[in-house]
Amino acid sequence: QVMSEVAAIFDGAYNLVYLDARGRMFVARDPHGFRPLHWAVQGRLFGAASESVALANAGFADVHALEPGQMVIIEHGRLRFARFAQVQEQSRCFFEWVYFANVASQIDGYSVYGSRAAAGRRLAEMEDQALDADCVVVPVPDTAKAAADSYAYHLKVPCIEGLIRNRYVGRTFIQPNSTRGDAARLKYTPLPSVLEGKRVFLLEDSIVRSTTLRALVEQLRSRGLARQVHVRVACPPIVAPCFYGIDMSTPEELFAAAYVQ
Repeated sequence: QVMSEVAAIFDGAYNLVYLDARGRMFVARDPHGFRPLHWAVQGRLFGAASESVALANAGFADVHALEPGQMVIIEHGRLRFARFAQVQEQSRCFFEWVYFANVASQIDGYSVYGSRAAAGRRLAEMEDQALDADCVVVPVPDTAKAAADSYAYHLKVPCIEGLIRNRYVGRTFIQPNSTRGDAARLKYTPLPSVLEGKRVFLLEDSIVRSTTLRALVEQLRSRGLARQVHVRVACPPIVAPCFYGIDMSTPEELFAAAYVQ
């Protein structure tokens, strides 16, 4: 009853996992299924996590996706499922597929790695540049690597680590405008030893505002000494704001909005 009332009031992306004072556990996924939520049972142990890889690494062998609008109730050692809301339309967040999710995870039964590799293959099929011995594919670490490997494999071009990520700089697209540019320039270090004189095909997982990408292209040329830089993006154009967890509030902020009608 409580979750049915919550679903009638809430409009957005939410997963609820909580343990009450009586030792009962509740796990619920919103009716649209914006975010992934998984569960598993191993003997008398029950586990729930947003990503399947977390449960697999904890030793659970049989991991399942919770359906949108569905909840699990664990009480007195018994497990039962209930539907608290009807699914009108499923609306999954594609940022989970291209950026947020661990590449080893599955979302609703589909491989994150497989989806990123498929995007790389599709980019290879669309490639219109003449390729030569000076061409190299460089992924933007780490989330673009699966797409870049697939892209390079299908085009028979070397895929190399021409960019090294600075682990102490966080996600730049969610930082304030005043600091985002500086953070983007510190985020990656290009390697001239493998980039100098090369035609670089830079594989990025997505473009939001293009702050990081602009800094990357400039550094590949000035510091990496690349002869050419061709950008390929393994994600559909982001042309509209998201109000369900991503910090981008207006179309004017988005790079692709000006080019896609």
